[in-house]
Amino acid sequence: MSKLTVEALEQHHETNTRTRRLSVFNKDGSDSTGLNVTGPNLRRLSRPDHRLSVQYGYTGRRPSQVSRTSISGSVGPKHIGIPIKLQNTYRLEPLPKEKFDPSKVNTIMYNVLESYLDGEKYDPKMCSNLAQNLTDVIKNRVKELGYVRYKLVCNVIIGENSAQGMRVASRCLWDDSTDSYAQASYSKGQIYAVATVYATYFD
Repeated sequence: MSKLTVEALEQHHETNTRTRRLSVFNKDGSDSTGLNVTGPNLRRLSRPDHRLSVQYGYTGRRPSQVSRTSISGSVGPKHIGIPIKLQNTYRLEPLPKEKFDPSKVNTIMYNVLESYLDGEKYDPKMCSNLAQNLTDVIKNRVKELGYVRYKLVCNVIIGENSAQGMRVASRCLWDDSTDSYAQASYSKGQIYAVATVYATYFD
């Protein structure tokens, strides 16, 4: 163990003085650049940032990370159909050749009923859906006849044939000279059907 002597104290003081970090501040409180850094002006000196600085064009905006797809030329020209306006004919009734013909419609309805119901057995659920389908089929077949300015309403009744009596009747408020109806019935085996088409003319 070394003795505490004057020479040892001086050597220890000299060693600490050499290893002490030099201060960048002067005694008057200013740094080497002449700026006063004492009191409220004392702030942490800014370190130079070694990160690369990236500039984004002249406007300083950051470029978008999302890629944009050009839509020019991606979609072809759209052909927008212009509705055709027809001149009013001022006709309040159809021409003789344009009138609803019940005889032609009767033939169509009977052929449809026969083709769909031949050999079928009565089933309540099946006949309920079948009646709806037959109304669409008959109405589309009648439209193929080309009746102009006629609104068509079709009704089909399907029931079980048990040797019972049945009567189907209907009343309409219309113009007898232009409006009319057609009706056809079919019965075979366990099933029967009655189809009716109402045709009303409108101007």
